[in-house]
Amino acid sequence: MNNRSEQLVPHFDRMPDPDQIVQMATWLAQAGLESLELTNEAAGLRLRLCVEQAAPGVAPPAPVAAPPPDGGAGTVAATAPYFGHLCLTHPLRDAPFAPVGTKVAQGDVIALLTLETLQLSVVAPVTGTVTEVLAQPGVLLGYGATIMHIRPD
Repeated sequence: MNNRSEQLVPHFDRMPDPDQIVQMATWLAQAGLESLELTNEAAGLRLRLCVEQAAPGVAPPAPVAAPPPDGGAGTVAATAPYFGHLCLTHPLRDAPFAPVGTKVAQGDVIALLTLETLQLSVVAPVTGTVTEVLAQPGVLLGYGATIMHIRPD
């Protein structure tokens, strides 16, 4: 049995992808709303979006494009797939995920982003060697922020 409210509210059983988050933030700003919170206690998910409202008559800023994959020196940038506080060490072992000089395989966890009690994995975009770690632990990163550079094999 489908009623009108079920059609308007999407299922929130996994985190939205970054493009969906950007779209939701755009809709909030266009509607003149300051925040939105989605919660699914059964799945352990909570997403809170807050947007700044522009002064009347001022156009909202254009979305920031993700940085190019090439860091400029034959490296690939590993970027934040969401927003959150950066964790470069394994929380249970205090060992760094991928310090400079480490060989990583595509898909390996190289960092975590923490949003309150939720931790999201940041994975290596390519197989190669970590050449530079740019972001500092504990810093709040936005979507697309460069965390480190990896020289592909």
